[in-house]
Amino acid sequence: MVKFFSRFWVKQFVYLITSGLVVLFILLLPENSAWLNGPIQHFYDQHQKLGQKTDRQSRERAAYGNAYTYTMLIKQQCKPTDYFLIPPQRYLIRNAYRQGAADGFVWIYPSVLYYHLGKAVHLLEMTGPDTLLQRATHTLWVQNNRVILFALSSQNRLSVLSEFRKYDPRFFAYTPSQARQYYYSRK
Repeated sequence: MVKFFSRFWVKQFVYLITSGLVVLFILLLPENSAWLNGPIQHFYDQHQKLGQKTDRQSRERAAYGNAYTYTMLIKQQCKPTDYFLIPPQRYLIRNAYRQGAADGFVWIYPSVLYYHLGKAVHLLEMTGPDTLLQRATHTLWVQNNRVILFALSSQNRLSVLSEFRKYDPRFFAYTPSQARQYYYSRK
């Protein structure tokens, strides 16, 4: 009986060491190591850059830049009963892209809007039904190569929607280099 238990524990120990080595080997692969160290290194870099400013707003402003500014503007100007129409990403690239700017234009991804705005305002995408799009009260509009918060009314809603419908409404996760390629593809 004692021999059985000792053999049992030896097997368990061998399984533990083997599984630990397999996990360690997987983590040491270059891509997995970079993935594991990336978020941790980002945290320490951000902590070093921000110093003692560890409040959430300072970290979000540093991480999202101008997109954070726009989401705060939307949160301040819109009520919880308002409907914010997210413009197509291609519309923003085509009309607000600036050659030579660090990020081309403010990268306002729908996921960033959903993250920052939460329940502060109802968010609508162009893929929604027309009856829902008619409720939209605000959107981002490009005017004089600048992105502005635009209040929609019954007079201008149809022209804004028709302009947005010229662009593919599905979201594309553009990086600045992909946006540059799209911008120059069909000017």
